[in-house]
Amino acid sequence: MDPEVAESLSQDTDAVIDIGVSFDGTWQKRGFTSHYGVGVCIDILTGLVIDYEILSSYCHACACKNSVLKAGEISEEEFDSWKEGHKADCAKNFAGSSKAMEQEAAKRMWGRSVSRHQLRYTEMLSDGDSSAFRQVVELKPYPGQEVTKLECINHAHKRMGTALRKISVDNKLGGKGSGKLTAKKCKSLQNFYRGAILNNQGNIEGMKSEIWAGLLHCMSTDEVPLHNRCNPQWCFFRRAEDNGETPDSHSLHSKNHLSREVGQTLVPIYHRTSSDSLLQKMQHGGTQNNNECLNSVIWARCPKTVFVGRNRVEAAVSMAISSFNEGASAILNLMANLWLESTTITLNTIREADMLRVTKANAILSPQTKGKRKHESNERKVKRHQQEQEEGAKYGAGMEM
Repeated sequence: MDPEVAESLSQDTDAVIDIGVSFDGTWQKRGFTSHYGVGVCIDILTGLVIDYEILSSYCHACACKNSVLKAGEISEEEFDSWKEGHKADCAKNFAGSSKAMEQEAAKRMWGRSVSRHQLRYTEMLSDGDSSAFRQVVELKPYPGQEVTKLECINHAHKRMGTALRKISVDNKLGGKGSGKLTAKKCKSLQNFYRGAILNNQGNIEGMKSEIWAGLLHCMSTDEVPLHNRCNPQWCFFRRAEDNGETPDSHSLHSKNHLSREVGQTLVPIYHRTSSDSLLQKMQHGGTQNNNECLNSVIWARCPKTVFVGRNRVEAAVSMAISSFNEGASAILNLMANLWLESTTITLNTIREADMLRVTKANAILSPQTKGKRKHESNERKVKRHQQEQEEGAKYGAGMEM
């Protein structure tokens, strides 16, 4: 931070800072039947967790007492009296469904951001899978200040691939032969889309032009070249023209050629995924990788396959966030608060764990290793998609009927 800004903030203790946060929700159980949900806000600039909210729709003590009431072992008056005294210790703090937990967590965190942290979350980077952003807008947490929606690049990239594979199956555009929309070509077009966004951060027109360039490039032939929007860095045709050379035949370079008929079928998808409103939200080029990483750290400490109570979830979330923000050394603060003395073995183990973590994060893989991993991943996805198409529907609700 600029020294002058830091000094002015230190002098003005009431200053409220506007920041952008990456928000995501996660659940303790798969399938949207979980009793526990967690919402987390991570600062986009620093990558640190700013705030979190744990929601619980279940209290074991209440469930047991309800069973006793239904069995007729206690009266309604006794139950009401117990309920009144139990309010302070009740683990249940949410009465809605599991799907509504994410938006409720967002409302609570945006509503207390100023009073608790002296911060305004004016930019919200989220995946768009829930109505959390709409709920925050309706809440109007900051009078006179709007909250802006940012889109996750990874989720937009995933939705593009889903749309391409769906239209390939629904319109029977796949199969063998030149110009077909195979699983491999869907993957290539999907990666073209992601690359166009990342290569033109802050430039909506540049994004849109390169997104369409990916489709037109694949539709080009020797007779009808469509490379006006292509970038010489990845287009053989434009690179040859810039060097004053005669371009090679498309058959030597265009491994993902699409027929004109197939390409025209994809135009509505490209119109939708290259709209100004969508690209405006992706100018930042950011992702929710930090949130996804934190989610894995949380549930590694509290497996989704085991039934737990709210206290266990809270402990897992607190420990995960401490480790995420500060590394293994966060345990030293915990030990100090518990008046536990840190031995030399403890200190050395923690330092080694932190050094290993940083080393892995900063490791630079060779281009060959990266390329090999990417190629193997793509091959697995293509093979799995081909198997599903060849086998047909093998599993689904009510298939025996």
